[in-house]
Amino acid sequence: MQSPDSKKLALTGLFAALTVSLGVFETFIALPVPGVRIGLSNVGIMLCLYIIDLPAAIYVAIAKSILVPLLTGNLIVKMSISLPATLAATLAMALFIFITIKHTSPLSAGSVGGFVHIIVQFFVVKNLYIKSDAIYNLLPYFTLFSVLTGAITGYITLLILRNFPGVSKCTSTYKK
Repeated sequence: MQSPDSKKLALTGLFAALTVSLGVFETFIALPVPGVRIGLSNVGIMLCLYIIDLPAAIYVAIAKSILVPLLTGNLIVKMSISLPATLAATLAMALFIFITIKHTSPLSAGSVGGFVHIIVQFFVVKNLYIKSDAIYNLLPYFTLFSVLTGAITGYITLLILRNFPGVSKCTSTYKK
Protein backbone atom coordinates (compact mmCIF):
# COMPACT_ATOMS: atom_id res chain seq x y z
CA MET A 1 0.00 0.00 0.00
CA GLN A 2 1.28 3.44 -0.91
CA SER A 3 1.66 6.06 1.75
CA PRO A 4 -0.11 9.41 1.30
CA ASP A 5 3.30 11.08 1.06
CA SER A 6 4.39 8.92 -1.86
CA LYS A 7 1.10 9.63 -3.68
CA LYS A 8 1.55 13.35 -3.08
CA LEU A 9 5.13 13.18 -4.33
CA ALA A 10 4.11 11.23 -7.42
CA LEU A 11 1.30 13.66 -8.26
CA THR A 12 3.58 16.65 -7.67
CA GLY A 13 6.15 15.12 -10.03
CA LEU A 14 3.45 14.44 -12.61
CA PHE A 15 2.21 18.03 -12.46
CA ALA A 16 5.78 19.36 -12.59
CA ALA A 17 6.43 17.29 -15.72
CA LEU A 18 3.16 18.53 -17.25
CA THR A 19 4.02 22.12 -16.40
CA VAL A 20 7.55 21.98 -17.80
CA SER A 21 6.40 20.14 -20.93
CA LEU A 22 3.66 22.68 -21.62
CA GLY A 23 6.11 25.51 -20.92
CA VAL A 24 8.55 24.21 -23.50
CA PHE A 25 5.72 23.51 -25.96
CA GLU A 26 4.45 27.08 -25.57
CA THR A 27 7.70 28.49 -26.89
CA PHE A 28 6.78 27.05 -30.29
CA ILE A 29 3.45 28.89 -30.45
CA ALA A 30 3.96 32.05 -32.46
CA LEU A 31 2.17 35.09 -31.10
CA PRO A 32 2.29 38.62 -32.56
CA VAL A 33 4.25 40.07 -29.62
CA PRO A 34 7.67 38.55 -28.83
CA GLY A 35 7.96 37.02 -25.39
CA VAL A 36 4.21 36.82 -24.85
CA ARG A 37 2.94 33.37 -23.94
CA ILE A 38 -0.50 31.94 -23.35
CA GLY A 39 0.36 30.45 -19.97
CA LEU A 40 -0.68 26.87 -20.62
CA SER A 41 2.07 25.70 -18.30
CA ASN A 42 0.16 27.19 -15.39
CA VAL A 43 -2.41 24.40 -15.69
CA GLY A 44 -0.12 22.12 -13.67
CA ILE A 45 0.26 24.73 -10.95
CA MET A 46 -3.49 25.26 -10.74
CA LEU A 47 -4.09 21.52 -10.61
CA CYS A 48 -1.68 21.32 -7.68
CA LEU A 49 -3.60 24.05 -5.89
CA TYR A 50 -6.93 22.30 -6.38
CA ILE A 51 -5.85 18.69 -5.94
CA ILE A 52 -2.80 18.66 -3.66
CA ASP A 53 -1.81 21.77 -1.69
CA LEU A 54 0.09 25.05 -1.77
CA PRO A 55 3.58 23.63 -1.01
CA ALA A 56 3.28 21.23 -3.95
CA ALA A 57 2.15 24.09 -6.19
CA ILE A 58 5.15 26.15 -5.09
CA TYR A 59 7.51 23.27 -5.92
CA VAL A 60 5.93 22.98 -9.36
CA ALA A 61 6.13 26.76 -9.87
CA ILE A 62 9.83 26.76 -8.98
CA ALA A 63 10.49 23.80 -11.28
CA LYS A 64 8.69 25.60 -14.11
CA SER A 65 10.53 28.86 -13.54
CA ILE A 66 13.94 27.19 -13.57
CA LEU A 67 13.58 24.29 -16.01
CA VAL A 68 11.64 25.99 -18.81
CA PRO A 69 14.21 28.81 -19.22
CA LEU A 70 17.00 26.25 -18.90
CA LEU A 71 15.51 24.15 -21.69
CA THR A 72 14.54 27.04 -23.97
CA GLY A 73 17.47 29.43 -23.54
CA ASN A 74 18.16 32.85 -22.04
CA LEU A 75 18.19 31.41 -18.54
CA ILE A 76 19.07 34.45 -16.44
CA VAL A 77 16.65 36.94 -18.00
CA LYS A 78 13.73 34.54 -18.26
CA MET A 79 14.26 33.14 -14.78
CA SER A 80 14.65 36.57 -13.18
CA ILE A 81 11.31 37.61 -14.65
CA SER A 82 9.47 34.29 -14.39
CA LEU A 83 10.35 33.10 -10.89
CA PRO A 84 9.02 36.04 -8.85
CA ALA A 85 5.98 36.45 -11.10
CA THR A 86 5.09 32.75 -11.01
CA LEU A 87 5.51 32.53 -7.24
CA ALA A 88 3.43 35.66 -6.66
CA ALA A 89 0.71 34.40 -9.01
CA THR A 90 0.70 31.00 -7.30
CA LEU A 91 0.32 32.60 -3.88
CA ALA A 92 -2.41 34.94 -5.16
CA MET A 93 -4.34 32.07 -6.72
CA ALA A 94 -3.97 30.01 -3.54
CA LEU A 95 -5.32 32.86 -1.44
CA PHE A 96 -8.14 33.48 -3.91
CA ILE A 97 -9.08 29.79 -3.98
CA PHE A 98 -8.93 29.55 -0.19
CA ILE A 99 -11.19 32.56 0.27
CA THR A 100 -13.69 31.85 -2.52
CA ILE A 101 -13.63 28.07 -3.07
CA LYS A 102 -17.39 27.64 -2.75
CA HIS A 103 -18.28 30.63 -4.92
CA THR A 104 -15.92 30.61 -7.89
CA SER A 105 -14.26 28.35 -10.40
CA PRO A 106 -10.74 27.92 -11.78
CA LEU A 107 -11.62 30.45 -14.50
CA SER A 108 -11.56 33.31 -12.03
CA ALA A 109 -8.56 31.88 -10.16
CA GLY A 110 -6.68 31.71 -13.46
CA SER A 111 -7.60 35.32 -14.22
CA VAL A 112 -6.33 36.42 -10.81
CA GLY A 113 -3.12 34.50 -11.43
CA GLY A 114 -2.70 36.08 -14.86
CA PHE A 115 -3.27 39.55 -13.45
CA VAL A 116 -0.77 39.16 -10.60
CA HIS A 117 1.75 37.47 -12.90
CA ILE A 118 1.86 40.34 -15.40
CA ILE A 119 1.94 43.04 -12.70
CA VAL A 120 4.95 41.39 -11.04
CA GLN A 121 6.64 40.85 -14.40
CA PHE A 122 6.29 44.53 -15.25
CA PHE A 123 7.66 45.47 -11.83
CA VAL A 124 10.68 43.20 -12.28
CA VAL A 125 11.35 44.34 -15.85
CA LYS A 126 11.05 47.99 -14.80
CA ASN A 127 13.46 47.58 -11.90
CA LEU A 128 16.02 45.29 -13.55
CA TYR A 129 16.01 45.94 -17.27
CA ILE A 130 14.03 48.95 -18.52
CA LYS A 131 14.40 52.01 -16.32
CA SER A 132 11.90 54.16 -18.21
CA ASP A 133 8.38 54.63 -16.89
CA ALA A 134 7.18 54.43 -20.49
CA ILE A 135 7.00 50.66 -20.09
CA TYR A 136 3.83 51.16 -18.06
CA ASN A 137 2.07 52.43 -21.20
CA LEU A 138 1.95 48.79 -22.31
CA LEU A 139 0.57 47.51 -19.01
CA PRO A 140 -3.17 47.82 -19.82
CA TYR A 141 -2.82 45.77 -23.01
CA PHE A 142 -0.68 43.10 -21.39
CA THR A 143 -2.99 42.99 -18.38
CA LEU A 144 -6.05 42.41 -20.55
CA PHE A 145 -4.26 39.65 -22.45
CA SER A 146 -3.03 38.07 -19.20
CA VAL A 147 -6.46 38.04 -17.59
CA LEU A 148 -8.00 36.49 -20.71
CA THR A 149 -5.32 33.83 -21.06
CA GLY A 150 -5.56 33.18 -17.32
CA ALA A 151 -9.26 32.47 -17.81
CA ILE A 152 -8.40 30.09 -20.65
CA THR A 153 -5.88 28.32 -18.43
CA GLY A 154 -8.51 28.18 -15.70
CA TYR A 155 -11.04 26.70 -18.12
CA ILE A 156 -8.59 23.99 -19.14
CA THR A 157 -7.98 23.30 -15.45
CA LEU A 158 -11.73 23.09 -14.85
CA LEU A 159 -12.12 20.58 -17.69
CA ILE A 160 -9.35 18.43 -16.23
CA LEU A 161 -10.83 18.64 -12.72
CA ARG A 162 -14.22 17.55 -14.00
CA ASN A 163 -12.76 14.54 -15.79
CA PHE A 164 -9.81 13.61 -13.54
CA PRO A 165 -10.55 10.35 -11.71
CA GLY A 166 -9.99 10.38 -7.99
CA VAL A 167 -9.88 14.12 -7.45
CA SER A 168 -10.32 14.28 -3.72
CA LYS A 169 -10.56 17.89 -2.63
CA CYS A 170 -12.77 19.36 -5.31
CA THR A 171 -14.80 16.55 -6.84
CA SER A 172 -18.01 17.66 -5.18
CA THR A 173 -17.50 21.28 -6.22
CA TYR A 174 -16.73 20.64 -9.90
CA LYS A 175 -19.02 17.77 -10.87
CA LYS A 176 -20.76 17.98 -14.23
